[in-house]
Amino acid sequence: MEFQPVKLLAGFIAVMLVGFGIVAMNKETPQEKQQGVFLQTSTMLTSLGTDKCTEAVRTQLGTHPYKPDVSDSDRMTYVNLKWNSVGSAKQVECRYVLDQGVVLLKADGATLLEKDRVSSDGGANRPQAVHH
Repeated sequence: MEFQPVKLLAGFIAVMLVGFGIVAMNKETPQEKQQGVFLQTSTMLTSLGTDKCTEAVRTQLGTHPYKPDVSDSDRMTYVNLKWNSVGSAKQVECRYVLDQGVVLLKADGATLLEKDRVSSDGGANRPQAVHH
């Protein structure tokens, strides 16, 4: 059998073209990209909210809470976390809002921390000054 570099090169090029074709046809659709961003945002929000709320509980109660017993979120802007039996408290509730931090912390119904939430409408409902 003799060595045929031309056939070998042609076979290699054909395999590469098929590979490039497969990659080109499997690009992410805009919907798939959006789903990926949504999942990343949701994961980041939950993780950040858990970290910040855990820190706030530890600061206010002097006890480190572990995994929350209940978690609720819109997956875009806020996360509510609840723990049962944290130190001397029977129930602790914390609300974290993206770009605002911990806005509410309650232990056994008593409010330990509460911040006014900044409106998310960009100030559209604020009274506007009238210039004459």
